[in-house]
Order: sequence, then structure tokens, then C-alpha cells
Amino acid sequence: MAGAATAGTLRSRVAADLTDRVSNSQVMVSSNRVTASSSQVTASSIRAMASNSQVMVSSSRATANSKGYGQQQGHGQQQQGYGNSPGPRPGSNMVGGSQYGGNTVGGDFSQEEVEKHQRTEKYKEWGKYAAGAAAIAGVVGATAYGVHEYRENKEEEREEKEREEKEKEREQERRRHEQEERQKQEERQKQQQQQQHQQGGRHSPGHDSAYGGHQGSQGNQGSQGQGGFRPPAPMGRPPYSFDANDVRNANPARSSDNSPTPREYPQLRQVGGDSTIKMGSIIALKHNMTGRFLHTDRSHSTESGSNQQLVFGFKWNPDENDWWQVLPANHDVPVPGSVVSFGTQIRLRHVETGRHLHSHYNYRERKSGQNEITAYGDQGHSDENDHWVIERWGDGAYGQTWGSHEVVVLRHYVSGMTLHSHELLISEDVQSVTCFGPGNEENDKWRVECQ
Repeated sequence: MAGAATAGTLRSRVAADLTDRVSNSQVMVSSNRVTASSSQVTASSIRAMASNSQVMVSSSRATANSKGYGQQQGHGQQQQGYGNSPGPRPGSNMVGGSQYGGNTVGGDFSQEEVEKHQRTEKYKEWGKYAAGAAAIAGVVGATAYGVHEYRENKEEEREEKEREEKEKEREQERRRHEQEERQKQEERQKQQQQQQHQQGGRHSPGHDSAYGGHQGSQGNQGSQGQGGFRPPAPMGRPPYSFDANDVRNANPARSSDNSPTPREYPQLRQVGGDSTIKMGSIIALKHNMTGRFLHTDRSHSTESGSNQQLVFGFKWNPDENDWWQVLPANHDVPVPGSVVSFGTQIRLRHVETGRHLHSHYNYRERKSGQNEITAYGDQGHSDENDHWVIERWGDGAYGQTWGSHEVVVLRHYVSGMTLHSHELLISEDVQSVTCFGPGNEENDKWRVECQ
């Protein structure tokens, strides 16, 4: 009985100890979900648990095999058996056998059998505990592996994000460098052109009315135009004053109303290296100083109050909104494809929107204070403010053939002022284009690109 009590007490203690350890294991599993370092602590705890289990098994075996304690209990049981009842007969049937070799059913167990039975029960209990510990270790290991994989995935995501940010920074740096190089190149080109201009006896570029008075608005000096070239006065009107305050109105008789001019001309593209501009040619105009192309689209309108479609300088490479068709002035009827000579009045119709390059008095571009440039009308509506005289820079070259390699000036026929642009941005990539001055500035020069 004392042996059974001892075994029961031992099992209770072992069970309580394992319960505490399982609880600790669960705590450690939760810790493993938080950090990888907790997983390492848990693994160490599991190894310590296994070590303690081995020590406890060894201690239990030592306790069970203790000779003095076992013999004393066995002897006591035997004495009690001899004192209270007849001893077993030799050869009687005893479950598990007796110390006499009998097989007496229902007889008392021997001390050796009791100890063997206790050891067997202990081994079974420890087998269950070991299996539970192995299961816990498996859960802990799986949790630790999951935490490890999670941390690796997060690390890969962070590295990928860093690579994307670095690539974005490199792209921004590349664009900034290209912009700086382009500005330096344009500045060098500007300086060279100014030097050539001064060496050739031409007037040096002046400043716009946005930064002072109206250049060339007084007397003969204002009528000199490009380097001494004097544009002829418009038919039946006084000479040009090039003054934005000298308001001149378009002649209503030269509108598209009752005009014999065809509303449409065939669109002609340059082929075979032909540089001659013809009626119907598709061209793009590139500002010589800033390199931006003359542009308009339906998404930009003027801020002056005219509420017409804005014309401005846009990118450095032409896009679909930079192409214009060369057309005759209202009431002129040249043959489609006929050669255009300098000094001819023309219209420029925007290919994408169908509107005409246009200027007028009374409406000023907001930042520069100069007469605004717009895209106006359509194929069925056009007036004299859509008429422009094409001139070669420097001498006008009236009567000579307009070639796409020439640097040109576009003079507004009604006001006498010229198509003008400058490094003044209305907003990002929206460079101001105006109608200003007699046409003797570098900022009045345009180059042609053909489609």
C-alpha cells in the first residue's frame, strides 16, 4: 500500500510539473509569435524540459530500485499476511505467481511484482508525457518556422520597396540632369546667336513690354522691323505702329463669310527631302530660342476674358497637338499644292482641333501684358485676325520661295506685331506665346519642321 501511495504521489507531482511546463510552453509559443528571439528561448526551454524529464525518470528508477525501502515494505506485507491469514500453499494458483511459485487466483502480489507493475505504469505515464512534450515541441517548432518565414517575407518586401525608391530617385536625378544640360545648351546657343546678331549689324534683342514700355512704338525706329527691314503698310491703312494701344480692327469684308476660298485643302506631307512649303503643307513651328513647339489643345483656355483656346509653347519634341496646316487667306484661291513665297498672307489651321492661329487687341496675356495668341474659329468661320504674313528673318525676302530650312517671322497682318515667345511660364510646361513688337528680337524667330 505504501508503494502504491508513493507511486500515486509521484504521478501527481509529475502531472503537476508537466502541467506547469505545458503552460510555460504555451506562453513561449505566444512569445514566439512576436519575435524570433522568443523562439530561440522556447527551443532552449524544450531542451531543458527534456533534460529534466530524463533526470526525473532516472530519479524514479532509483527510487523504485531502492532495496532498503522495498525490502522493508515487502517484509511488512509478508508479515501481515502470515499474521492474519494462512500463507499460500505451495503450488497454489496466484495471479502473477508468488514467491513460492504458486498460481493461486486472487492471491496477494509479491513485492517484486508490485515494484515491476509500478515501473511499468511509470513507463507508460512517461511515454504519454514524452509524446505530449514531442507534440508541444512540434507546435513550437512550426510556430518558430512560421515566424521566421514571416520575418523573411517582410524583409524582402522592405528591400523591394527600397529598390523601387532608389530607382525612382535615379530617374528623377537623370531627368534633372537632362533638364540642366538642355538649359545650358540653349543658353550657349542664345549667346552665340546674340553674338552673330551683333556682328551682323542687327539690333540686339530688347526686352518685352512686360518688363518695360512698348519697344519700337515711336516714329521710324518702330517701323524698322528686322535689322532694317521695313514691312509694308497694310493695304489702305496707315503704317504699323507696333503699339498694343494703337487698336486696329479686322476688316469684316475679309472674313470667311461669302469667301470663295475652299474650306478644306488637301493635307500635304514633305517627301523625298523636298523643303518647299506649299498650300496645304503640314508643319510644326519650333521657337528658336527656347526650343518649345507651338501648341494648342482643348484643355487650355485663355484667362484674359476672351475665353478662347490658348496657344502656348509646350514640349521640345512635337506631338499630335503641334501640327498646323498652311492655308490661304480668306478670299484668296490659290491652287492646292502651289508654292508659298515670303510676303504671302496665310492662315495656320490647327490639324487636331480645326481652329486658326489668331490674335486681337483688347485682350492681353496675363503675365506679360502683351496681346494674346489664341486658336479661334473653325473650318466654316475665320476672320482677318487669322491672317499672318510669312517673312524670312532679317530681310523679309518677299517674293522668294519659303523653304523649311529658313528661320522665319510670322507677322500679324492687322496689328503688324509678330508671333513671339519667351522663357515665361504660365504654368508647368505652358510657355507664354504672344503677339508683340516689330519682329527684331531673337524671341521672334521660328523654325519649321515638316511632317
